[in-house]
Amino acid sequence: MKKGMVIRYIKSIKDPRKFLEYCKKFHEGEPRDIAYVISRNIISKDPSNINFVLASAVIIITTWNTARFQKLSREVKVKLKNDIIDAYMKTKEELEKLRGKRLESLNLNDSELRETIKKIFREFSSKESIDPTGASKILHILNPSVFMMWDRGIREAYHKLHKKNHKVGDSECYLEFLKQSQEIIKEILHEKDEEDIWNDHLTSLDEVNKDFMMAFSFRENMLKMLDECNYTRFRLNIEL
Repeated sequence: MKKGMVIRYIKSIKDPRKFLEYCKKFHEGEPRDIAYVISRNIISKDPSNINFVLASAVIIITTWNTARFQKLSREVKVKLKNDIIDAYMKTKEELEKLRGKRLESLNLNDSELRETIKKIFREFSSKESIDPTGASKILHILNPSVFMMWDRGIREAYHKLHKKNHKVGDSECYLEFLKQSQEIIKEILHEKDEEDIWNDHLTSLDEVNKDFMMAFSFRENMLKMLDECNYTRFRLNIEL
């Protein structure tokens, strides 16, 4: 995908109406989102309990990173649980510092914060059983208000706009992606209140999706909704 197409897409979703159109399109054809709701529900019971962390992380990896995970050797697959625990324990202190924070209010130019985020991402993404895609999904489940999800198509698209010299998918690339996501979310919220955006989004869902979310008392935040837009555009290759 060309750089100009990525720029045009990002500009379009800063309009809340277009943002919601992409979210609606995502839900029209993605049944795996049920696994996301269940993962979030599990971790919400006790975010500091390693058993809940492990259960929610395994669910999200084995459903939303299935294609890549199934190609791994058996030896690597069986390491998944230990890799999740190892990465979590090594970053538990840093993750705790970010609890209660919101991406749109973080100062991502602060050197200490930048290093904290990059360290957390490196610990998870360096595991062969997890990788950069899986790392972003696990971290989002652990702290959905700070960490964005991505996959290869999304990161390659956004990377076209990065000015710094780094590799696609590394910790610096992920940090730049967070900065881009932060800018998008802040501009959308400047146009429309988050509560109104959620209510409009909920209204647009079909009855099955709506009933499921209400049964779990679940609501999506801006980061999840932005991921839905990104997935629709760069994974499903749909332009609205």
